[in-house]
Amino acid sequence: MKRYWFGLAGLAGLAVGMRYALRQRPLDVRGRVVIVSGASSGIGRATAHAFAARGARVVLAARRADRLAAVQAELAVYGVPTLVVPADLGRESDLAALVEQTLAAFGRIDVLVCNAGLDLGGLHGEVDPARLRALVEVNFTATARLVQLVVPVLRAQGRGQIVIVGSGEAVSPVPGQAAYATSKAALAGFAAALRRELDDDGLRVSLVLPSLTRTPMIAAADEAVLRRLGIGIDEPETPAAAIVDAVRFGRRDVILGGPGLIAATWLERFAPGLMDLYWRWMLTPELIDALSRFGQEPDAS
Repeated sequence: MKRYWFGLAGLAGLAVGMRYALRQRPLDVRGRVVIVSGASSGIGRATAHAFAARGARVVLAARRADRLAAVQAELAVYGVPTLVVPADLGRESDLAALVEQTLAAFGRIDVLVCNAGLDLGGLHGEVDPARLRALVEVNFTATARLVQLVVPVLRAQGRGQIVIVGSGEAVSPVPGQAAYATSKAALAGFAAALRRELDDDGLRVSLVLPSLTRTPMIAAADEAVLRRLGIGIDEPETPAAAIVDAVRFGRRDVILGGPGLIAATWLERFAPGLMDLYWRWMLTPELIDALSRFGQEPDAS
């Protein structure tokens, strides 16, 4: 009897292992329909380029129609169909229009990249309450609602992938970025729960956590001061490549930022007191000033 149960357990383990091994086969994104929110600048723009370079059909969504048109003109070099959908993701009607126009143009949605976001730096007691509400609305609520609208399409197709673009601050929060870090931590929890909800439907959910990245969101800050964080500043092409690879290889969680951020992640979990001491030493008035400038030029959303 014991052999029987051990045999069944072994077969079940083998089946699960084969299922996830098969998921690692590289996906050819050529011809796939990819929606990229926040596509007019920064990581979103670089992600649109990365997918178009591999032959994907790219839907560009952001508030600024003029900036989207400029990105669309850049993508013409790849010779792939593209669609511009100006959208304020804080508006329900714009979210619905994004899905509807994508389906009208291409008939399907294969990948949703939830990248749009705002930043809000500075000591939490001093931040503007209106900007705080806008941050939560765009970074979390709008993302969660857009996913709600797209999931039924993916389920009907029987396949598809959602990529949630968070931040390394979700796992190693930076003081002076309390609200931003919290909104990104919410996205990390959202991605994990959503993945478990959709697993039986054959849908994939990836969470990509970029490190500090050179985008309009940090353009007003002094980079020399930011480098004191001990983490380099990536170009947008770095997280963009990670997003495409997450889709091609069905990757679950991707943490960028190199050994420094990985070490910080482990310390946050197993020795948070050491991280408290680190930030007590690091959080100078100059750094607080640099962080307070985050979000003065919000990323396309």
